[in-house]
Amino acid sequence: MLKKSWLYVFVLLILLCTKVDAITLKFNGFIADEANLLSPEVENDLNMTLWDLQKKSGADLVVVTLPSLNGKTVEETAIDIGRSYKLGAVGKNNGMVYLTALNERRMRIEQGLGLEDKIRVSTLETIMNNDILPYYKQNKYELGIRRGTYMLARTVAQAEGVNLTEQGVCPSAISYSNTSRNSDNFPWWFWPFIILAGIFSPRRRTFGSGFGGFGGGGGFGGSGCSGSW
Repeated sequence: MLKKSWLYVFVLLILLCTKVDAITLKFNGFIADEANLLSPEVENDLNMTLWDLQKKSGADLVVVTLPSLNGKTVEETAIDIGRSYKLGAVGKNNGMVYLTALNERRMRIEQGLGLEDKIRVSTLETIMNNDILPYYKQNKYELGIRRGTYMLARTVAQAEGVNLTEQGVCPSAISYSNTSRNSDNFPWWFWPFIILAGIFSPRRRTFGSGFGGFGGGGGFGGSGCSGSW
């Protein structure tokens, strides 16, 4: 009897330690902007896009920004998020974590087990290096996150065989020959069209309480890519 009691205590201590070590985030839909890099309007646009992805494929793509990794690596933090919040549909494990750690200037794209055979790591590296990091290197984090999220959502949608309905405008890729242009890299005459499209777009809705949480998957094995700026 005494041995069983000690066994229960030992198991309880392990569970408590695991719970303390697990990361806790405040999600607004699919976004946990702990580093306060995104405006409410951008969060809404991205959430509506990611919600459409989830409805059509069951895939959970989450965007997480952190002020600091608090001594952990960006890789283990991303895996912790994917497993703790059980991203992706049950049985499909088609979750993805797009993590940005501001203090360490590190980022990670982590994909679930169900996406490993559908999306090559080289594809994720291309998105990271061509679409995200060029913006990050100019400290234009919101633009980098916007473009990165749209590009990743399109990639997951294609892998899952669904047509993605996007809300908002995806910033153009940075060309190294025009890095001195305005923050969105659009010519000045294009801005009125963007503004009018945002005002009169029939698809524009506010992300609300209809979001039902993540799918319950959580299978992550360490497949993805990391970068710094």
